[in-house]
Amino acid sequence: MVAVTVDVAAQLLSRRASNDRETVGMFLAGLRRSLAHEAITDELYDDLEAVLGEHAHPAPHETAVVAGRFRKATTTLVEIVPNLVQPYPVDEMRHLIYLSAEHPGPEGAHGHVRRLALAILALLDLMGDDAE
Repeated sequence: MVAVTVDVAAQLLSRRASNDRETVGMFLAGLRRSLAHEAITDELYDDLEAVLGEHAHPAPHETAVVAGRFRKATTTLVEIVPNLVQPYPVDEMRHLIYLSAEHPGPEGAHGHVRRLALAILALLDLMGDDAE
């Protein structure tokens, strides 16, 4: 926490603030990018690589752990995508939510986690630069 003296606060508050469209647009873009970076972590990209990468062969216990993290990421994506993607990607979100709600048995877990990873990746692609 930072303490600001009354003199400094008065000086900061007396400065002119820009409210033109370009400045507001840049500010909103920065906020969207910040929101995305809080939600889309390096761990998510590592999990996507572990499931979809060229040498991806997760063990059954790893598949269950990754699926749990993908479900958590789905919850976060449901919260942030409306603020980042216009028009709202109804079909992609519906698909991701349905996949996230599924809990297949051990025989279908690997295919399920791959489908879940692909659905998340599709949304990240729609988010574009904000997701990077």
